[in-house]
Amino acid sequence: MKSSRMILLPIILGAFISCSKKVDIIPVNNTTIATTQVASQSSVSNIGTPFIITNVSSKINPLNPNILPLITYHPKTNAGYELVMIDNGILNGSTPINAFHFVVVNLDNNSYKIVKILNSSNGTEVTSSVGRITRYAFGMDKKLYVATEGSDGGGGHIIEYDPDVQTAWDLGKPFKNAGRYLDIYSLQVGTDNALYGGSFGGNGDVMTFRYNYNNNFEVDQQPIDNFSRYVTYISGDATYTYASCGESSWNLYAINRSTKQKTLLLSSGVNSRIELNTYTDAPYAHLINTHYKLQNNAANSLGAYNTPSTNQLAYSPYSIADISNITINWDSYNKKLSYTLNSGVQNSVTISDVVNDTYRTGAGVWLNNKLYISSANHSLLSTLDNNNHFQLLGNTGISIYNIAAGNAADNNIYIGGYPKGNLYSFNTQQSWNLDGSNIASMSTPAIKQTNPHFLARTQDANGTTDQGPMFIASLAVTKNNYLIYSGDNDRVTASAGRTLEMGYYKNGSYNNIQLSTLANYQFSSMCLTYDSSKAIIAATNSMGGNGKIYLYDPASNSIISSFNFPTNNPGRIITFDNDNIAGVYDDVLYLFNIKTGNISFKQALGNGQAIFSIIKTPNNKIDIVHMYLQATHFKVLTFSFTKNADNYSANSISTGEFSDAENDENTKPDNLIIGSHPENNSYDLYIAGLKSIYQISNLQ
Repeated sequence: MKSSRMILLPIILGAFISCSKKVDIIPVNNTTIATTQVASQSSVSNIGTPFIITNVSSKINPLNPNILPLITYHPKTNAGYELVMIDNGILNGSTPINAFHFVVVNLDNNSYKIVKILNSSNGTEVTSSVGRITRYAFGMDKKLYVATEGSDGGGGHIIEYDPDVQTAWDLGKPFKNAGRYLDIYSLQVGTDNALYGGSFGGNGDVMTFRYNYNNNFEVDQQPIDNFSRYVTYISGDATYTYASCGESSWNLYAINRSTKQKTLLLSSGVNSRIELNTYTDAPYAHLINTHYKLQNNAANSLGAYNTPSTNQLAYSPYSIADISNITINWDSYNKKLSYTLNSGVQNSVTISDVVNDTYRTGAGVWLNNKLYISSANHSLLSTLDNNNHFQLLGNTGISIYNIAAGNAADNNIYIGGYPKGNLYSFNTQQSWNLDGSNIASMSTPAIKQTNPHFLARTQDANGTTDQGPMFIASLAVTKNNYLIYSGDNDRVTASAGRTLEMGYYKNGSYNNIQLSTLANYQFSSMCLTYDSSKAIIAATNSMGGNGKIYLYDPASNSIISSFNFPTNNPGRIITFDNDNIAGVYDDVLYLFNIKTGNISFKQALGNGQAIFSIIKTPNNKIDIVHMYLQATHFKVLTFSFTKNADNYSANSISTGEFSDAENDENTKPDNLIIGSHPENNSYDLYIAGLKSIYQISNLQ
């Protein structure tokens, strides 16, 4: 079992004795290897962890998860208000490393209770991870059921929470195929009031269960087909289980639970999932613009645009009107719940028992003498204040993959991420007033008025297709104020469908480039040309061939040139000079001539010293950070280049070494940010990607 505490290692600081070693110049395919290596260490400081928060899910109502809170009556009564939340604890990626807990807040007397999950077989507390939550559903027995995936030992659990006695039980893992447990993807009640679930795994790992609230899962052990990966939607009636399955295409099956006969009722293409919902008279399928009533082993169309005349079947402890005026706000950073009741009474409670987690840091920028840093693949943005303390600015509501600074005069930071390639602008001279935890319930016009405010959804920038990046992996602002974005159109259902995408935003106009020639390439990295007018985009070949270097012109929204790269993946690239970009992949540093398509410099560090990031310094040198000695120990090298005809040679010095304070092998220092100080001709190097930010100050 993984520990929830990290072992702290000392950071290696201080000056070291300088030495140098002469290395012969070795030409390799018109490439010159570096000539000198000097160890001249600077002081590396750990300046703090910007993102220490809680992972509490405060809106888990099955009728509208992520938007509505779950409020029940007080136990064994029909009165009062109890808010139910989930404390996910410390996460490994998105999966809790230990069992999550329920947090129940009595909104009438301002008290709370932590409810731990118990093993249904022996009543002991469950401590190991039961996985990350995929679905919530209220059974018709008036209990909350939570489905998971990715638990310890693999597979998904069903967790039962009983609001009438405030207990939680682990009912176990229902799905097992070929000796391994499967995850749970779908969960819904049927017209027979039983609870139905569907699985998720590899090809052919599509199974169903029926649960009649009797501590016994009726699992159909025979996979529905041999090619689907998950049961996307599920329902049932007294005789049949209905399952919508797929990956690259979608099929709806009726499964006779007595005979095990499976009948294909509907099929659809890649972009048209077949949804299932349970109504009071029958389960219904929904495909594009048509509903189908599922009954007697058949799918009967209601006709285009016609909807069922009955209501959806769902238990709710309250009607929607009962809680419509109750508002809650969970402050993840201060562990504080604030709420307003129907009566207008306002109150708050600090829940000190929930667990703190530390997120790793991500992309950052330096703007107007200030560092701004994001949480990698999460939604948070922080800044380093004048007292060298990190100040959390707020929650964007999207997973941040990249941020970019505009020009110094407009004070804007651009934020790009997931889903749908959402693009925001944040004015650093104005107060942050966006509550990202409510983003799912906010209208687009409302988000356009906040700071940060919404600019575009780049996945469908033209409003006609789904082309464009699903997640924005890189942003860059040209001298002509084109905001260029790039990433992948990352298909959820099939990783092989990921396609390189790019486009621009300027003054409210935005557009994507759509080329069939990009189909076999996926995003690797992006930088601007030396004159800051165009973008250079590096792409890996998803078919295993040579990677590509593209030159993209936003003014014409076109690719004006491209080169094959010698290896499959060009890695991370930055602007170097008018003719060359600098890049790193594996343990290799290189210069690539964007005029000729040739490698003009190449050096491999060797000995598995993988390079994680690269940046150009104000004095026209290159800084890289790479693994050194062990997986959580790193070195910064600074390269000075000399041009020899069409090729380059380089000297390098070791600028500093440091160890990861959290000793976390899952995080790497994959972002470098320059803090420039032209007034004294120095710069600071900030190293992000780990949970702590590291700094090397006063470099020349």
